[in-house]
Amino acid sequence: MKILLLAMPDAANNFHRIIKVPNLGLCSIAAHLTNHEVKIADLVLVHKNIRSWLQELLAEFRPELIGVSSMSFQYTSALEVMSICRASAPGARIALGGYHASLAYEELTDGREPPFDFLVRGEGEQALPALVEALEGAREFATVPGLSWFREGVFTHNLPGELLDVQHLPLPNRNVRVLDGFTYFNRKMDCVETSRGCTMPCTFCSITGMYGSSFRCYAIDRVIADLKELQRRGTETVLLVDDNITLDPSRFRKLAEAIVENGLNSMEYLVQASVAGIVSDPELIPMLARANFSLVFLGIEAVQTKNLQLFRKGDIREKTKQAVRLLRMHGIAVMGGFIIGNPDDTSDDIKEVFRAAKRLRIDLPYVQCVTPYPGTRIREELLEAGLVTNPDDLSRYTGFICNVRTRHLTVRQLNRIMNWENIKIFFSPSMFEDNYFVRKREKGALKVLLNNFELFRGWFTGDQFRSRHRF
Repeated sequence: MKILLLAMPDAANNFHRIIKVPNLGLCSIAAHLTNHEVKIADLVLVHKNIRSWLQELLAEFRPELIGVSSMSFQYTSALEVMSICRASAPGARIALGGYHASLAYEELTDGREPPFDFLVRGEGEQALPALVEALEGAREFATVPGLSWFREGVFTHNLPGELLDVQHLPLPNRNVRVLDGFTYFNRKMDCVETSRGCTMPCTFCSITGMYGSSFRCYAIDRVIADLKELQRRGTETVLLVDDNITLDPSRFRKLAEAIVENGLNSMEYLVQASVAGIVSDPELIPMLARANFSLVFLGIEAVQTKNLQLFRKGDIREKTKQAVRLLRMHGIAVMGGFIIGNPDDTSDDIKEVFRAAKRLRIDLPYVQCVTPYPGTRIREELLEAGLVTNPDDLSRYTGFICNVRTRHLTVRQLNRIMNWENIKIFFSPSMFEDNYFVRKREKGALKVLLNNFELFRGWFTGDQFRSRHRF
């Protein structure tokens, strides 16, 4: 069977000059379709004139099954993509998967004529190959785990599949990509997953809605084999896409040791980490430096006690100071993730987040507004409190456009305060003093600075960092 897998073009516009990230999940699914002709198209690399480019690909490849992967904020694009596919490849069946299909499947199949034939919920490595077998007549649709399908005029939702044993997953198949121009500061980059899931109870996160409270790790030997394949392909930068790799800090340290032992530290590494996890093993950060980890996205989230309690993070303020200090001391850039717009936030609460980022000497503050993503506990809480101002237009759920108000600020006030504080911190001379991106990156400061001008647009429009892709 000819199978085309599509990733959506939407990307946060504040980092489009810095990084272009591939969809690793589709490559993992492709590795399970060994007896079929598979192509993957990451539309983020097309970006402009997507309709004509996709029509040409469909006419040339003539797929029989089209898989569309979509996050919630990408669903408007997914609708456009599925419309193009339906018109240009009318005989092909269309399956929608990814986070949005998994967490909002009831809304997507509520009786209206859907733009897709199937929804694939949960982990696609198991469900999509089973769907292919059903389409070829080798099994019944009712036996495909996590499948939502049209039967007798209504959608039937099969039981979800059991979580996969990641120890037995084959290496991702990146050879079927139609496009492969992913970069980080103009260096060839790719992604690797070393673990999947998270057991933390953060109310704003949709990971537990996707995987439950689970944490599954790949064998380190398997990760090393994947990294060797990337090194063979000429990769210079590797993004580890784990949901929470620091749930097991000793394993993370052993992975860094294996990277050094296998001579894989010629590539640089980017990773997301929790504050508590990264400081829990005193040998971890020095080992990460040896393994050539150049950037850690640190999930700080909040600096006030009330918001740390809201997110169920515990009081991590002293650990945050320790983590930032140690990472910078070992030459690792710190990208600090913060969330504002919480129910009781005042103007001064938001300003304090930016002041804290400055005091901590974060290399790149990454301040988002709380977003009521489908499938999260905080969505239910905010809807019940009447604080969600935009419950339906998910294209604005980028994290940078405010969709909630607080008990003290309107959504317009919230947007403008966030933009103004961003402008102040990113155009402050102190931001460029001893900053990693100024010291270590060719044209790094220029790229960051150019992206920062998007803040002025956001000040006037309230839709900062909207993806600029065009169909």
